[in-house]
Amino acid sequence: MRNGAVAVWGSFFFLLFISPLKSFAETPAPAAEPAEYVVEDLQGSNAQVLKQGKTRWEAAQEGQVVAAGDEVKVGEKSELTLMLHSETAVHLNENSDMKVGQIETNKTGGFLSRLTLLAGRILSDVKKNLQESHSTFEVESNGVVCGVRGTAFEVDSKGDDARVLTHEGKVAVKDKDKSQDVTAGNVFSFKKGKFTGKRVLTPEEIEGFKKWREHREQILKKREARLEGVKKGKLKTSQAPKKSKAKPKRHKPPVKKELPAQ
Repeated sequence: MRNGAVAVWGSFFFLLFISPLKSFAETPAPAAEPAEYVVEDLQGSNAQVLKQGKTRWEAAQEGQVVAAGDEVKVGEKSELTLMLHSETAVHLNENSDMKVGQIETNKTGGFLSRLTLLAGRILSDVKKNLQESHSTFEVESNGVVCGVRGTAFEVDSKGDDARVLTHEGKVAVKDKDKSQDVTAGNVFSFKKGKFTGKRVLTPEEIEGFKKWREHREQILKKREARLEGVKKGKLKTSQAPKKSKAKPKRHKPPVKKELPAQ
């Protein structure tokens, strides 16, 4: 009789405590958000995408996925914003040309992203604390490589010249000679991959970044609406819920004279 009671209490204990823990352990973790760039905002109609291995450019459209090896070109009176996950954005100004060298998910749920700016200007607004997921975000232009762990910065490329403008955090910049940090509020200039001078951000550049942040909030709302539409089956991945009517946000600060290299 006593042995039977022990068996009953043992079964009760297992059902009450052990079984729920086992079920909890077997519950699969939520799938990581795919590491992919998506065109979430397009201002104007002069933007194109050249898919890897193709020779014909196609018109860019909101909701379109831009993969590794693809090239994005934005012409006059147009601007385009790519988003990676929901917290990292890359904004291409007019007359800009950029190639996605690498974009993939890493083993810790983060991502590896490497972009090459061929011409023009891009603003990268990168998720904070990338080191937590061991993520990597780099932008290369004219022999200068910019690496960040969560910051907001711009890279401007024209001919042999390149500039790095940091709005938040700091950017680790490596050129042909050395590595150095471009901290918030500063602009470093390079020519043919070599450091030539530095200065501080102009009031116009600071104001331009503030306007970008306001515009980014609108883009995030559009992204949420698109993802909800995809989830409900109302939209395909390469479709957007509606075309934005907002005017393009221009980022054209005047050129300032840099201090000579130290």
